[in-house]
Amino acid sequence: MKFNLLHNAKKSKLLLFFNGWGMDDTLFDHFAQSDFDVMTVSDYNSLEPLPELQNYSELHLAAWSLGVRVAAEFLGNAPYKFETATAFNGTLRPLDADFGIAPEIFAGTAKNWNNELARNRFYRRVAENSPFQLPQRDWESQQSELFFLGKHFLAKTPPNPFKTAWIGGRDRIIPAKNQRDFWAKESVKIKEYAEEPHFPFDKINSFEEIIHVGRN
Repeated sequence: MKFNLLHNAKKSKLLLFFNGWGMDDTLFDHFAQSDFDVMTVSDYNSLEPLPELQNYSELHLAAWSLGVRVAAEFLGNAPYKFETATAFNGTLRPLDADFGIAPEIFAGTAKNWNNELARNRFYRRVAENSPFQLPQRDWESQQSELFFLGKHFLAKTPPNPFKTAWIGGRDRIIPAKNQRDFWAKESVKIKEYAEEPHFPFDKINSFEEIIHVGRN
């Protein structure tokens, strides 16, 4: 598990972002520089304690895809108060035919990740026609991460720390219906964008814009 203070503005405001499976900070290469601190979390080959956040007076939470469930593992019962907390194309039950990814599809993705053609097909489903910078990680690390998460997600569903759910209507990884059905049971504001794929950051160009999603 990797924590990276991607933007260190030495301010009292922090955005804590849990990345999707297999991803890294390459995702944000096109983002404008923020004037607040941004900490990213990725590479879930193990789960480590979160760094201390008590020194920040303003906290924001965002997570994408399988990172939504990982964030809930850490923050569902945490004492922190987040001004905004947005789940992008994810649920707290990602290994679930009704509320996430069907188990046989999840298992097949993990098993076949050593195949370059399979990886390319997956990335096309993630982004469709949106600009998408491939993560700079080796496939072995990504595969072991997915196997680890597949076992971990069988545990009891953690409490929900999120206030807003952002749903892409064209999501081909976690179907929009499954996301909609899950979040309908939670006390969250649902924002659905009919033409958006699983990758939600083609039209979002800064961390401030990520926070803005949760403010409105």
